[in-house]
Amino acid sequence: MNKIYGIIVIFAFAGLMIPTSAMQVEAASDLDYMLIIAEKGKKYIKLKINEMQNSNLQDWKNQQVVLDIYDKSAYEIEQLEKAIENGDVKSARKLFVSSMDKIKQISLMLNQIAVNKAQDEALPDYPQILKRYEMNTQKLKQMSQKLDADIDFSEIEHLLLLGKQNAEKGQNDQTKQVIDQIALKGLDINKHLVSINQANKIIKAQALAERYVDKINTLIVQAKNSGLLDVASQLENTKIHLASSNSTSQITKNIKIIITINNNIKETQQKLRQANFDVDEIKLSQNQKFIGKLNQLETKAKFLHSEAIGSNAALYYVEKAISIIHDTKNNLDVSEGKITSKIKLIEGLLLKAERIVQELT
Repeated sequence: MNKIYGIIVIFAFAGLMIPTSAMQVEAASDLDYMLIIAEKGKKYIKLKINEMQNSNLQDWKNQQVVLDIYDKSAYEIEQLEKAIENGDVKSARKLFVSSMDKIKQISLMLNQIAVNKAQDEALPDYPQILKRYEMNTQKLKQMSQKLDADIDFSEIEHLLLLGKQNAEKGQNDQTKQVIDQIALKGLDINKHLVSINQANKIIKAQALAERYVDKINTLIVQAKNSGLLDVASQLENTKIHLASSNSTSQITKNIKIIITINNNIKETQQKLRQANFDVDEIKLSQNQKFIGKLNQLETKAKFLHSEAIGSNAALYYVEKAISIIHDTKNNLDVSEGKITSKIKLIEGLLLKAERIVQELT
């Protein structure tokens, strides 16, 4: 019997979706079935109302209207029960149709509320999107200040304010349009900042190349004076590569070139040391011996002078050594002991400078 009631209820609720108020009840010979259907409809719609009331839906504007219609339907079902008890078939059928019409009306209203809720949930969270764009704008400002780009952010700030105002008013279409404008403006600013940053990298790379070109020029002279023509040729090629570096794509190459230069400097230094010859073995005269030694020390001093840039202490020792070298060359007529003492003093000064340079590198 319960299965039969269930089937009847299913067909009754299916009828609620038909856009007519007339209910096909004439075929029902037993008035008790009307009451059973009406009670089940009332129970079902009350459950749906309770679910809606317990949800987090904040904008259920028709809540009181729904409750009023429900109360009227519930009252009519009560009257339906009394009419059935009194055997008043005409009134019973009239009350049944009227109560079921009201239940159908409530069902349609609840369905529309659910549809509206789903549509609202499907909309993007514009306030959160605007908040994220505002954070991104702050990052762009920081980058602009860091690069000293002097970019005008007044337009994008105005758009952010306008977007917030539209979002607060619920003007979703206008908010979306403003957000699209903010996105485009932000992209333009970002591209401009990237361009400035790339230009700065080029400038830094060229400055770095120029600094090493000056150092290479000194090494080339020293290498040629020492007969190290292969090293001089290698340094010439390195200088050309560095001088022609003028794009960000060559920054990586510049780094490799710089590493090569450092290796060349060390190699040149080693070859210069190996090129020092023993003046005693070739039996030079006393003056020639001292001149040769002083020339070696002067070459070493010039080399250290280029390496000591940035260290005041190392430069002090090197420049003092160079001064003594020049003075000794101009006064070779003094005793051998004095010249030897000055040479030892020069060597000591250069040794101190060399140690400082080694510590720096």
